[in-house]
Amino acid sequence: MMRLIGCFILLFPFLSFSQNLDKIGKKGMMKVSGGLNFSSNINQSYGKPLTRDPFSWVVGGNVTFSLLDFSMPFTFSYTNQGGNFTQPFNITALHPTYKKIKGHVGIVSMSFSPYTLAGLNFAGAGVEYTPGKWKIQGFGGRLKKQVAFIPDINNIETMAYRRWGGGISVGYEDKGYGATVVLLKAADQRTSLSTIPNSAAITPMDNVVASLALKGKIGKSITMTAEYASSILTRNTQINEKLDRKNYAKTMSPLVNGNQSTIAFGAFNGSVNYQYKVFSIGAKYERIDPGYTTLGGMYFNNDLENITITPTIALFKGKLNVNVNTGIQRNNLNKLSANELKRWVGTISVSSMPFKNFTVSGNYSNFSSFSKRNPASDPFYNPIGDTLNFYQISSNAGGNVSYTFGKKRKNNLILNGSYSVSENITGRLEDAAAFGFNVSGTNQTGPVNVLTGMFGHTLSFETSKSSLGWTINGSESKALGNKILYFGPGVNYSRPLLKWINLTSGLTYNQNYTNSHLSNHVLNTRLGLSCKPTWWDKKYGSLNFSLNASLVNRFPVIKTSKSQGDIALIFNLNYGF
Repeated sequence: MMRLIGCFILLFPFLSFSQNLDKIGKKGMMKVSGGLNFSSNINQSYGKPLTRDPFSWVVGGNVTFSLLDFSMPFTFSYTNQGGNFTQPFNITALHPTYKKIKGHVGIVSMSFSPYTLAGLNFAGAGVEYTPGKWKIQGFGGRLKKQVAFIPDINNIETMAYRRWGGGISVGYEDKGYGATVVLLKAADQRTSLSTIPNSAAITPMDNVVASLALKGKIGKSITMTAEYASSILTRNTQINEKLDRKNYAKTMSPLVNGNQSTIAFGAFNGSVNYQYKVFSIGAKYERIDPGYTTLGGMYFNNDLENITITPTIALFKGKLNVNVNTGIQRNNLNKLSANELKRWVGTISVSSMPFKNFTVSGNYSNFSSFSKRNPASDPFYNPIGDTLNFYQISSNAGGNVSYTFGKKRKNNLILNGSYSVSENITGRLEDAAAFGFNVSGTNQTGPVNVLTGMFGHTLSFETSKSSLGWTINGSESKALGNKILYFGPGVNYSRPLLKWINLTSGLTYNQNYTNSHLSNHVLNTRLGLSCKPTWWDKKYGSLNFSLNASLVNRFPVIKTSKSQGDIALIFNLNYGF
């Protein structure tokens, strides 16, 4: 297998020289693009020590050379604290294309399916070929770089074998029916590490993964999908005692380097969707074995089972839409884990447009989870801590109303609000149902209640292209016997100047009360200018710059204290070509 991968890597660059041959001799065969930016900050404070640098600046830029879709990007940055320069040769990728063939050479990533090859970076080559209704993908290369043991830093935890791998995915789809087959092989090179301390837990591994994905339909209303993946993992290829390969499929036997450390995992997901006129409902099931993993990804969720149901309905010619999503997730599928977790999720959202430019929407969600600790089976010792289970529930409700009217003077009114409550319950809970039912704990830490609201009005003038808006915000939270209240108004104004300068300004005032006592009140003033010169010739690239100033003033809560404030001035200049 490793020889095939090596040949694949050596032969594929021959194709990469073609890059996109359709562009040879044509305009755009070679391109140079990039940009330059400069930013500076001036900060001052009064009534308190300055906590930021009084002056800072940074200059950055990038240049990219492209030839027949071959790209070499260069970037640099320099500040008053130092600079750096990067070039692409230590981590580069080529993506040549020719008609229906696309290649990947260098440090690249590809994805076959969620349970096989899932976005893992590798050093090598890959190809995608899409002739008609087919989709064929293949790759080969180094999946992991070896990390040798260095006694001076004692890097036992970060040691790694050099890992090679390759795979292929073949898919076909036509008129709603399709199938995809994936085969992946990866193995650690046992000789890539010369020194391994006795205390190191690292072992060379071997992995073969195969998956089959199907999709189809029944009539015009029912669509179905399903995928099953099997991963055979040998955790330590140094064990000499071989495994009886009769336990595995004969088609995979030549690829399996098995011994007594070999274990097989499975993962499955399937969905069914039914749609009839204004109504649709979907159901999805997913199950991933405990410990499921492949060498084609950095991390895989495992030991979980998901069941989800999603009905939707659209009424009155789409003016009223209702969406529901509910499901359950659980772990400890093999009943061997010390902790057991169940999660329930329920959401409903409603949106309506009863008449033109008027929309109303609302949503409600309820999330609950029950964590249960399975105590050790000791008839003479049953610690209380082992029976203290944990239940968490969180409910959220929100709504939004908006209305737009007017032509030359366009008005936009918006009102939204939300309410959430969360609660944690611990105690000798034997079991708990979804969404807060059948729960009685001996210790409550909560609930935590949060209420927020906002009303805003924006007035836009068509002739002057200016806008004026005002808002008022408020929130109240209650937790652990404390009540925190926050509210305040805000004003915003924007207007174009000289056709190439845009002025923005804003003013916000907020007050905070803790248990009915004023704890903070702040005035925030903002002013900004953004410029995109119309007199600049676009054939020389694009140019724009901005200047923003802000003043944050914290008024004294106690009469004997003084006001405190921060002043910031930010300048940005950007040039692109």
